[in-house]
Amino acid sequence: MKLLLDTHIFLWYISADKKLPARFLEEIRNPENEVYLSAISL
Repeated sequence: MKLLLDTHIFLWYISADKKLPARFLEEIRNPENEVYLSAISL
């Protein structure tokens, strides 16, 4: 699956914020998924 992270999900992920649902964390870490970050987030 291809995942496009928006800015707040990316920030929650890199800061290990508890607001990030466990399901999202699992999908981001799943090596079968391709994870993308929008260039606008940078």
